[in-house]
Amino acid sequence: MSERVVPQTSDSAPVTGLAELLAHLTELHEPGNESAPLNNKLFDDVELQLTPSNIPIIQPTLLPPLTSLLKTTTQDPGSLSVVFSLTTKLLSPFSFTQCLSLGGAESLVSALQSPLPGANLLALNIIHKSASSPTEVDSLASLPEVVEELLRIWLNSPDADVGGRSTRVLGSLLETDCDIIPDTTMSNGVNGTGQAETQLMKRRVPGHASLWRLVIWDRHYLELIVSLCRPAIINRQATFAQDRLLRLIPRLTALHPRAMAISPFPDLFPLPEYADESLGHGLLQWAALSMVDTSDVLMHQTLIVFYESFVSIMRIAGDSLDKDAIVRNVVKAATSQDQELKQALKTLPDRTIQEEAEPLARYISRILD
Repeated sequence: MSERVVPQTSDSAPVTGLAELLAHLTELHEPGNESAPLNNKLFDDVELQLTPSNIPIIQPTLLPPLTSLLKTTTQDPGSLSVVFSLTTKLLSPFSFTQCLSLGGAESLVSALQSPLPGANLLALNIIHKSASSPTEVDSLASLPEVVEELLRIWLNSPDADVGGRSTRVLGSLLETDCDIIPDTTMSNGVNGTGQAETQLMKRRVPGHASLWRLVIWDRHYLELIVSLCRPAIINRQATFAQDRLLRLIPRLTALHPRAMAISPFPDLFPLPEYADESLGHGLLQWAALSMVDTSDVLMHQTLIVFYESFVSIMRIAGDSLDKDAIVRNVVKAATSQDQELKQALKTLPDRTIQEEAEPLARYISRILD
């Protein structure tokens, strides 16, 4: 039997435990070992020794069995965190297009379709790399089959971590890809939270709108979003989908209000009976006014939280007559039918940090009056 070759770092220092980890991975891939326990220490020890100089040397040997394990194991998702962490570290120096060259779009689609959250999260981590530049987003947008599976897993995954991660990834991608630069007012965040939580950042380079043209302006993808968020029978998964869409809407509206409020397919986004047609038809109005069954107490509270986040984010999203009119019309339509929502918005400044309270109160008053 030939001796296993252990990759060396650039300064000839071996990665301690690498041979043992490779042997462990070989055992895990043997028939009947799909549920065999992982040796977490082996994964952790190798990950701690990875550096920018030795990753390119080790990656060709270690990455294939790791990705294969994520796609085939029947391990409990929580126990796979060490595998996901090590795989992510191995991919850290590479761009989206470089990662794509390693496995192709088919591998991403397969990972997104996998019932294993670990495989889903790995695919999302790779896709998120394309948010690094508009050109990288263009590369992603050229793979419509990947974009479709990204939307499906975003709204249809039963796993909370996958749903939350995909919401953030999609938001980052569309932000990089947005072809307008909003005049964002930088502040301490929304309601005293940091910018990482509000997900509203100051961009300097406009994108190419290649992904916007698919996700926001293509009928096929819009029909997919509507069908997952508002199926014929509203089940638990549909409420998850609605919550995830509502979490993303404020960020996207801050980026491009007109795109969110004016759809080329108004028939997909009917208004409620009480709303005037002058409101227009878009993903924003539909999600904010029509999508949620407000007789469901929990979803009604989710909708109230959405509006609180919406007005808070839009306040710091810069001045624009279009934006202000869109926000005012949607909020006034909603509060005309929902006194609990109206009261929640009026008292929102009392529940935020002091330096944000006064400007937020003025903004809400201007919207509601």
